[in-house]
Amino acid sequence: MKLNFTKHIEDIQLLHVERYLPEKIRTYIEENYYAKVQQQAELDYAVRDENFLANPLQHVALYSDHGVVHVRDVACNILVVLEAIHGVLIPKRESLWFDFMKGYGIILVYNHDMGMLDFSPFGRAMHPEFVTQEVFSSAFDQVIDTIWTENCGNVSWRLINLADKGALTEDPQLVLREMVSLGVAHSKSKVPIEVLNNPQQFRELMREIASVNLYHLYYQQQITKAENQLSHAKKSFQQQLKIEKLEVALQQIKATQTEFLKQGISPHNERIHRYYTDFEKQAFSWLVCEHPEVQALIADVGDTIRALRAADALRQRGTVYKTSGGYQIFVDQNTAKAIYALQKGSGELFLLEAANPLNAGEANIASSELTANGDIRISFNRGSFTNQDATQRAAYYLAIVIDDIQRDIIDTFHRSPDDNDVIKKSENIEILLENTDDNLDFAEAVQAELKKIAPEIGLKSRVVPSLKNIDPEERDRYLSAKELDWSLEQKQKILLRVSQSGHKIHNIDPHKAFTDVYLSSLEAGETLIQAGSPPGFVYIPMGIGLVSNPLGGYQPQCVKPWIPLGNIRVIRGDQQEATITAEEKLELLIIPKETYLKYWHNTYNAEEFSQQIVRIYAEDNLRELEQIFNILRQVALIDKNLDDTEVDFIQQMLDSYRIKYSTEELREKLLTGEDSDFVSLRQSVLDYLSLEPPYFQVGRLRDLLNLLVKIDENISAEESLIMSELNNLLDSYLADETLPKQYKILIIPTNSEQNEGIRAIFPTAPKVENPWGKAYLCGSFYSKEYANMILQRYRNLNFYAILEEEEYSA
Repeated sequence: MKLNFTKHIEDIQLLHVERYLPEKIRTYIEENYYAKVQQQAELDYAVRDENFLANPLQHVALYSDHGVVHVRDVACNILVVLEAIHGVLIPKRESLWFDFMKGYGIILVYNHDMGMLDFSPFGRAMHPEFVTQEVFSSAFDQVIDTIWTENCGNVSWRLINLADKGALTEDPQLVLREMVSLGVAHSKSKVPIEVLNNPQQFRELMREIASVNLYHLYYQQQITKAENQLSHAKKSFQQQLKIEKLEVALQQIKATQTEFLKQGISPHNERIHRYYTDFEKQAFSWLVCEHPEVQALIADVGDTIRALRAADALRQRGTVYKTSGGYQIFVDQNTAKAIYALQKGSGELFLLEAANPLNAGEANIASSELTANGDIRISFNRGSFTNQDATQRAAYYLAIVIDDIQRDIIDTFHRSPDDNDVIKKSENIEILLENTDDNLDFAEAVQAELKKIAPEIGLKSRVVPSLKNIDPEERDRYLSAKELDWSLEQKQKILLRVSQSGHKIHNIDPHKAFTDVYLSSLEAGETLIQAGSPPGFVYIPMGIGLVSNPLGGYQPQCVKPWIPLGNIRVIRGDQQEATITAEEKLELLIIPKETYLKYWHNTYNAEEFSQQIVRIYAEDNLRELEQIFNILRQVALIDKNLDDTEVDFIQQMLDSYRIKYSTEELREKLLTGEDSDFVSLRQSVLDYLSLEPPYFQVGRLRDLLNLLVKIDENISAEESLIMSELNNLLDSYLADETLPKQYKILIIPTNSEQNEGIRAIFPTAPKVENPWGKAYLCGSFYSKEYANMILQRYRNLNFYAILEEEEYSA
């Protein structure tokens, strides 16, 4: 079932790719380039190569996959990467231009590794440049023609528009070919970030790559590389023996170049000139065009190349990690070394083990991704090995891979210092290393090795809770949630609210407890936790709206705010016992299980429980008493007159709760509160009822209120009006099934200005349909007299307000 689901997801992802690049183009490129890589990497083919037999570990056949599966994986991945970096690591675009970047990105992905079909040392070294020169060949004409005529990714449309405006002076179809040829820039060594950030330098480099014969270019690069290595060795005062070896290597490369030059091969790429009448002037001239709309195009192209580099760096590894020949690479838990499962065409299987740091490290990468906050998050398949040496070796191998990944990503998003159009600078990108469930110390060991390899990068890394074996929807919600930037005071207030829900917060450190805790929102109808899901996160709802549907035939119940949810499954390490869904939109905190168990999990012993429960019940009673007192005070003052008999009545009520006030003290307390009016009194009763007090207490309050208004033997008009409403309000709470008649006030906007005014005054008022059109429901009341009073107030504000009666319902 899981494999079928994964295949279904992959099919959906490919459909997204096909939206930007038609199947016939994908098929043509896959069959003519990437499938040939896969074919040559198969064991039956590779054994014919002397280089493979001499050193199989250095042969492309045992490299990570560069075949059809690889290009499809990166194509799907670039769409994910673009969404992650948009408005974070790259400036936010209008949807039209952002969609253009997706289409152009898919095109670049499909040509970026075409050159890997040449397994020779020359082919491996020059595979990026091969892309550029292959795009300027007749073999690629049909691809360019199809991209152009079918307007793949809206690229053609954009170029035609620029040409029509006079912004592009060159043939837009030729500009398309040049844009496609920029696949060479997937290589950070061939197109350094400083060059990518400088359009003038980028143009000069592209003209060289497009026009110089690849072999001539190869020897030039090899000599430059050897000269740089020798110069660095001399400047850093390395051992004389190493310097001498580098000098010999340089002379050997120069000698090889000399032999090559004797062949008389032209240094020029002769094919390039069929596209230009004046190559120096025309080629890639749009890269230095100053027209604002072309400048926007250049920026989109540059940021798409950044996304390509990141998508390639974040390619699939781990459990699905294979060579180009389709042979699995995995980690030996006894040695932490890489094992290659090589298979003959006739079925025989050979397990080859080697201490290849890159392959062994990549085989232990479970996932690598960019978070919604622009950080790199990496998880591992395992952290537990049979001995300490293997564990240390595994940590070291992973550190090498992580350093390689971060250089592809962090360097890629480096921009000029004066570029302030992004939320996050590359130097602020963090590397998040997930803990492993089988060894909670392993991620820290990887971090320690990373600090040894690259100290400045190690300081940007930190260990985060494991998200392995978590429901995918819960994981996605967490990764798309917001990081908390709360002050210490805000965190302490949250802990106080949680404590009021019954959770023990004694000894919880607010500095540590909120580490990796994110803030998310849930829409009405969404499921937060599915019954049967594995232990993953603990949630703290910050408002009402959640409903719990337990297993075992128990009745659904509303979930109160600030009570941790999902903590039972986390504490016992078992499946969730109830489905939690949202009936209203609300915000909630998401706490990873590791964080919860380490910093939040706190239980009472018997003595603590007894003390706490007595205190809580006493506080509840006091809180309810304060609200009852406030309601009685407002009723007594509703007629703006506080009679002595009313004071005596309230004093007797307080005496019954063993609260003692003198008559003078009580009168002063009654008169020093807030003014009493119809609206605030009604709201006080609603606030009291929201605490869900027991029925007997509500019934007693109803009796007290009615006795209070009669105690002075003079029921005023104000008292009569408000008591009619309050009695019905309290009766509706006490009724088990039958709801009394309600009187609803609807306000109908007569113009757009009034509509805005109503929305400003009543931001939460629902919109309803009625015979006069759309209206806002601005209140439901149980007393017709009271409703008429409120109605008149709205009419005095020049609102068109009407009263609707709703019959009893059962």
